[in-house]
Amino acid sequence: MGGRRRLSAGAPRLLGRHDGPRGRAYRRCYNALASEFALDRPLARLEAGRVALAWALLQAATESLEAARRERESGRGRRPSGQEIRALEKRVGLADGSYASALDRLRELAAEHARSTPDDFATQVRFAAAERRAEEDTIP
Repeated sequence: MGGRRRLSAGAPRLLGRHDGPRGRAYRRCYNALASEFALDRPLARLEAGRVALAWALLQAATESLEAARRERESGRGRRPSGQEIRALEKRVGLADGSYASALDRLRELAAEHARSTPDDFATQVRFAAAERRAEEDTIP
């Protein structure tokens, strides 16, 4: 989106505006994902953005459902019908499924591209050297 500054930590701009409640939910989720996963590749950042967007939509759907339930229980005048409440419950369920599947895809992506650290490499070298010494000792 032209003329807008980049979001911090390289988060993709998936909402029209990121300064409202959905933008704050998106940012909280993205920051949590960034602390959990290595988002050092563009694809990982994009997937994390998709997960954060799904979270923001889940949170908005849940808030709408709770507001409708409160209005139905204690509101005056026109209140949401049972059918409207069920539709909102279905929306929350679908949003929850979308969030869960997006998070699973991010976990799979992170597992596929897990990079070994220098300590892991050093351990592998030591293990290989120990195996070679063991083979040399057993050869008559």
